[in-house]
Amino acid sequence: MGWQDRDYASTPPRRPTWGGGRVPSFGGGQSIVTKIIIANVIVFAVPRLFVSLFEPIYAYGQMEAGAVMHGQIWRLFTAQYLHAGTGHIFVNMLGLHFLGRTLERLWSPRKFFTIYTLCGLAGNIFFTILGARGIIHPMAPAVGASGCIYGLLGVVAVMFPHATVYVYFLFPLKIRTAAYIFGGIALYTIMERGNNFGGEACHLAGLVLGVWWAMKGEAWWARAEWRLPSFLNRPRSKKRASSYQQKVQQRRDDVGLVDDLLRKVYDGGIHSLSESEKRKLQEASQRQRERDDGRGRVDRL
Repeated sequence: MGWQDRDYASTPPRRPTWGGGRVPSFGGGQSIVTKIIIANVIVFAVPRLFVSLFEPIYAYGQMEAGAVMHGQIWRLFTAQYLHAGTGHIFVNMLGLHFLGRTLERLWSPRKFFTIYTLCGLAGNIFFTILGARGIIHPMAPAVGASGCIYGLLGVVAVMFPHATVYVYFLFPLKIRTAAYIFGGIALYTIMERGNNFGGEACHLAGLVLGVWWAMKGEAWWARAEWRLPSFLNRPRSKKRASSYQQKVQQRRDDVGLVDDLLRKVYDGGIHSLSESEKRKLQEASQRQRERDDGRGRVDRL
């Protein structure tokens, strides 16, 4: 990483736009957003190609508050990948595409998938609570990823309130305004017991969790210290783990040192550095060159 990548040498970022313009591309294989879309399309298409699979998949995968209360908690998750029709899945996957890709660029794939799933889970739990209280019929079915999508909308509305979304690809609207409108529609429909008010309950709960996450979730994530499972992150030997940790720490120290010294050069010129600082900068640069030289080597097995 050179000085051009530092914050003091960069230009201010452009305001993001959702629903218009070019969608960012991501190298290094398929993104988690793409994988979620593919999973939804497969789960939607396969039962319709093999009709014998349709009834059992939906019978045991869709949301039913009564079934969840009797221990079938997997429905809280599986219902997120089932859809009622072509228009239903198209709208949800379109929303995932435009909202999710920018958020994935800011987060790791694991973090994005966790937040996406939690928003859908919040919607389905709220649906179950309403069923337990008799507000929704306990056996009423519900499917869809809309709770997840509304959650992403809530996150974006807080993090980028002035970003623009194009409703039906025609009408520009600030994304915060869009979140108010969709949230208000959901709340009104629930209060009036209108058409699809059970689905709107899922939408509203997902939206609320998304807003909460954007405001408080980062601190919670940091405190939780999310890591890979131990069997995926287990070092082969204590000696090797110790050596690796030392290299990682050395690299972090070098990055911090170079940042500080380059900032000092940026503010006061190269003559503002002492001889000791110049020597430390040269040594850190040499270690970085050595790391770069070894990065392109590939062992053949």
